[in-house]
Amino acid sequence: MSMRSLPFLLLISSLPLIISDCSRLTRRPARTDICKVCEELPEHLLECDEVLDLSEYNKSDKDAYHYGCSKMGGESISEIEMTRVVCKSLDPFTCWYDQDSESIPNDNKTGLIKQEWIQNRYFLSEFKKPCVRYTGHYFQSTLIYSILLGFLGVDRFCLGWTGIGVGKMLTVGGLGIWWVIDIILLITGNLTPNDKSNWENLY
Repeated sequence: MSMRSLPFLLLISSLPLIISDCSRLTRRPARTDICKVCEELPEHLLECDEVLDLSEYNKSDKDAYHYGCSKMGGESISEIEMTRVVCKSLDPFTCWYDQDSESIPNDNKTGLIKQEWIQNRYFLSEFKKPCVRYTGHYFQSTLIYSILLGFLGVDRFCLGWTGIGVGKMLTVGGLGIWWVIDIILLITGNLTPNDKSNWENLY
């Protein structure tokens, strides 16, 4: 056998590893195996939903879920909740799907019963995502609006507080008092977007 044919033989011998169909495994692969459990795949190989917002649900409905956010956003990292999200692998052949995994909720209240999860190969991610949402609100621009046009309620309109914005406009910023109060509330973090989203980052 010549040395020129050695790379070709190595490539041929490795093909089963490259094209192996992990979904056909009959046992759960070990973490050291080439095939991985779908839950163990890195995030870039998964198609995942956004975090589930449960902030408007009552306590009994929240308890029915095994994931989701009881509140959205927060002023500091310590205040922000983390949650697992619903995912599925981008390629069903790249991983082994564990139908008996604890990451598959078995509760009709979650909107997807266990059989539907299995049929679509859904599972809860091992990683967690922050319970934050961004909808295009910038603190810096809102502060400028509040200082320059706050007496017309422009800051309140921008943040989605339409009713309060109308009242502020009709009273010309509460004769200036409301105008100043909203600037203080904004600076101290007590005036935030009405949709409970977080401020966008400038970078």
